[in-house]
Amino acid sequence: MIRLLHISDLHAGKKLYDRISRNEDLNYALEQVVRICKEERVDLLLVAGDIFDKRNPDHGSQELIMDFLTRVNSIGLHTVLIAGNHDSYDFMRVYKHLRKLGNIHVFDRPLKNLRECIFELGELKVACLPYPDERAITHLSEDTQRSYAHKVGNYIRALAQEVHGASYKILMAHLMVEKAQITGSELQSSVSPFYAVKPESIPEEFTYVALGHVHKNQRIEGATPKVYYSGSLYQIDFSEKGMKKFVNLVILEDGLARVEPIELSLRRELFEVHIKPEDRLEEVLPKRNDVLLKIVLYMKMGDVLHHQKKEILQKELGDRLAKVEIELLEEKTLSVEERGDRPDLIDLYRDYYQKTYKTQPSKEIEELFTTLMDRAQHEAD
Repeated sequence: MIRLLHISDLHAGKKLYDRISRNEDLNYALEQVVRICKEERVDLLLVAGDIFDKRNPDHGSQELIMDFLTRVNSIGLHTVLIAGNHDSYDFMRVYKHLRKLGNIHVFDRPLKNLRECIFELGELKVACLPYPDERAITHLSEDTQRSYAHKVGNYIRALAQEVHGASYKILMAHLMVEKAQITGSELQSSVSPFYAVKPESIPEEFTYVALGHVHKNQRIEGATPKVYYSGSLYQIDFSEKGMKKFVNLVILEDGLARVEPIELSLRRELFEVHIKPEDRLEEVLPKRNDVLLKIVLYMKMGDVLHHQKKEILQKELGDRLAKVEIELLEEKTLSVEERGDRPDLIDLYRDYYQKTYKTQPSKEIEELFTTLMDRAQHEAD
């Protein structure tokens, strides 16, 4: 029996709205990963890419990841790690030297020599495919006219040949597979149909396929082997609000893979709260402290108190407030019948100007409009 733990999409250094660091949330999740490795007697940790959120991560994020890898290494298990689309090939290459100090094995980019993409542990072989950048795949392929997805599919089939003969054959890759349910926080340029690999392109020889890139934990339907995204370790942004987070415990026994998702608790859960003019703040705001809030504040046109309301929210919520968005409520324009008399043309013009330009007309524009209306009325008489 071999016990694996499949995680992905750490995004160390992630910030909400370029100001709220998520490293505290990531570290909280990684502490649970270390605990699970101990309690479940894991033999091998698979980290399927997007270790960092930026190609040039800050020093604090690098320290967080290094501390995590050394803690896992101290338990005695092996860690296999690949680069994702958010990671720099050259930056991740530096981490390859960790294998000289411990059981940490880093694969920084796809290679033409496929034997260098294989990790072996007893009767297990892991074929590693870091995020296949289009330029890298084109360089490795003789046919530059075929689609990206076709080239990646061919590369995966070639990797399957390299692990042939092993009792357990694992593919770990960071890529987009068709039929995956995305959250919206993934890099949009890499989830288009051009970049999506078909499930049937993944050879049935693999016992388990450990994927990264999509942030929702899920199994891909239509693939013969067990193909799973483990998902991100915490709610990356508000497109993932309400989403539970998991890691996948994979038990290899009797030639088969049994997958047991393990739910993670969240350091701070993301909530989006919509507040209407008639709402009382004490009734609509969550009382919990372990949250980050995005507030959508609905205001009536002409309401000049939005700055004051934002200040009240900031004072009330403090560090729990991530962002306030203002949404204007469209007011109904009354018909002549509803007004009960002739409409005031200047009021109608103000309504039109507000809806068109999202602001009230200046005093000079109103005076010009009145002058033109008087001239028109005079000529009509």
